[in-house]
Amino acid sequence: MTDEIIKVAKQNKQRLEQEFERAKQDDTQLIKKFSSEKTKLAKNQVYKSRRIETQKREERGKKITRSIVILGILLIIVIIIVFKF
Repeated sequence: MTDEIIKVAKQNKQRLEQEFERAKQDDTQLIKKFSSEKTKLAKNQVYKSRRIETQKREERGKKITRSIVILGILLIIVIIIVFKF
């Protein structure tokens, strides 16, 4: 009996999903609403992507700057050692 209930529930779910898809295609107001929501989501996604890329670029810049400073200090130390001795 439980298997039958689960089977009926799955069938009802599929039927409701199909009806929703048909209604979504038929209802122009619903299509317009979903398209504007979809556009907003796409814009937010682009903004987040750009923000993430900017953050990664800044981190890379900090690493490169730190590496250059360390190399400069090492170069100064080597020059001092070479000319002192």
